[in-house]
Order: sequence, then structure tokens, then C-alpha cells
Amino acid sequence: MRINRFLASCGLGSRRAVEEVVRDGRVSVDGERIKSLSVQVTEDSVVEVDGQRVLPPEGGRVVLFHKPANVMTTRDDPQGRKTIYHFLPPAFVRLVYAGRLDFPSRGLVVLTDDGELLHRLTHPRWDHPKKYVVELDAPLSEQDLSRIRQGGIVLPGEMPLKPVEVWEKGRFVTLELREGRYRQIRRMMEVLERDVLDLCRIGVGQWTLDGLEAGQWRELDTNEIDPMRISLDLPPRASLSRKPSEPPRRIPPSRA
Repeated sequence: MRINRFLASCGLGSRRAVEEVVRDGRVSVDGERIKSLSVQVTEDSVVEVDGQRVLPPEGGRVVLFHKPANVMTTRDDPQGRKTIYHFLPPAFVRLVYAGRLDFPSRGLVVLTDDGELLHRLTHPRWDHPKKYVVELDAPLSEQDLSRIRQGGIVLPGEMPLKPVEVWEKGRFVTLELREGRYRQIRRMMEVLERDVLDLCRIGVGQWTLDGLEAGQWRELDTNEIDPMRISLDLPPRASLSRKPSEPPRRIPPSRA
């Protein structure tokens, strides 16, 4: 399949619209940036736009996985460290993770083959909550807790952070974020002069770690997937006689 046809099938716009994205050099296939519309892709190709993987709106499987600490959230690791796919059966090899956890962190990782759901779980526009339990080297002060709740903490070279819900109990804090910047919690705590001893993601929207030990996974039923789809303005799968088809979403302008 030609690259423009593939991108259009992912819901990124008309073939003419996605052709401009390819020509602008915003697309990579299997790690190689491309500008030619003649590039062919297969079902095994890894296609990314602006560094984010895209998938056609097919399938519909969702798997919750409890990532242990010191495991990579990636498909392969040049250093030979274990990845989340070492814990998953071969049938899940084509599922894509919706958001990373860094190497020392643990907790909930969502994997899916539903391209539109993947996009909405990872794009900041949809603003869905993610909840974490964090152990610190020392308790936060009331002033620090207020700064977190009010928003405005500035990470080096970035816009101020959005407000974060926070509950504290001594050195342990529970945080509910609605954005997902790179290593956001660890960097935020560095600004507040605290060291993170343990970080566990316990929830993504309505989905939680309940019943999953480290290294375990479970596949969700339709009645568990649909509440999340509805919260992200997607039609419930239970109401569809075939796979969902939505109007193409607009491709964000180039960040260059």
C-alpha cells in the first residue's frame, strides 16, 4: 500500500492532505524519514508522523499490562534490556503502547491495535486523566503542594505545567495528571528538590491496575472498552455492526 493511502486510512485526512505531510518530511517508515509518495508500506511497517506511531482504525483489542520496574516500554532495546513485549504472548506483538513509562517506573501500560483510540489516548487535546502513586525521599511542603495544585511549575525550556490534582500522606503522594510530558513527574519533583524513590501509574482514565501483579496482563471486553471510547468522543463498539468509520481528523500543522 502506498504511504499516502495508508495515512488516509489512519484517519489523518484526505490523500491530498497527507501528501503534504509526507513532502514536509514529517513521516518516517521503520525509523527512516521519507518524502517520497512512492514508498510502500505493509502491515508490519512502523509508520510515525511527527514521532508518533499511527495505525489504521482496525482491530479493537485493548490489553492492560502491569509493567515491572526496570523494564523498557519499547519494542526493542539496543542494550538488551527486557521490554514489555518479553512478558506478552506472541499474539500481542502488533499491539502498540499508548504512552510510555520510563525504565525505573512501574505500573499500568495500555496496548491496543485500534488506531483512533491510540491517537486519542496519547494526544494532549483529549485531556484524559492518568493517576500515579509516588514515593519521595521527604514530604512535600504545603507551599509545594499548592504549587502543584495551582499549576505553573516551569520545567526548563517548556511552557508552565497545567494544574495537577494531588493527595499526600507523608512521603507518598498520589497525582492525577491531564498531560503527559517526558518524565514529567520526576522533572517536576526535581524542581521541588525532591528525589523520586518509586513511581507507579495506577490508572489511565477508567482503567486501573486492579487485579494485576507485576508482569501480568489482561485483555478487556467490549463493555470495559466502550466507557473509555465514549469519554474520548468515539462511538461505542457495542453499537457498531462493523469497524468504526469517522470523519478524518485534521493533521496538526508542522511544528518546524
